[in-house]
Amino acid sequence: MRPDEASAVGLACEREHVTLDLKAVARDLATFRRPSTARGIFEVLVSIVPLMLLWVLMWLSLEVHYALTLLLAVPAAGFLLRLFLIQHDCGHGAFFKGRHANDWLGRCIGVLTLSPYNLWRRGHATHHAGTGNLDRRGVG
Repeated sequence: MRPDEASAVGLACEREHVTLDLKAVARDLATFRRPSTARGIFEVLVSIVPLMLLWVLMWLSLEVHYALTLLLAVPAAGFLLRLFLIQHDCGHGAFFKGRHANDWLGRCIGVLTLSPYNLWRRGHATHHAGTGNLDRRGVG
């Protein structure tokens, strides 16, 4: 790692000893704390468009061989997982600036991930409320 790369992530390297400057890391990551609508829309599109394309290819591949369909299911599962991660961020109100947009997108994605958004969001809030208390951790 070059010295300029190290300072960009708050690392100070001295021979074999590496230290982490948490204030520098926090400063470097501060730009990512606020949601970007344009970036959010982009992330949804680069997740849902390939998933839909894979669904079409999986349907067409049934005419060829079922093994091909199963092979295409692997990347489709990855894009579905990516959508669930976006749903998770919506549940925290962190994907878009407004709660209404987060909830709307979370509900739409919940249809695809088979995770009822409102139910999941309540369960996940209970999960976070029980941090450190294993008897109250919930299922979310």
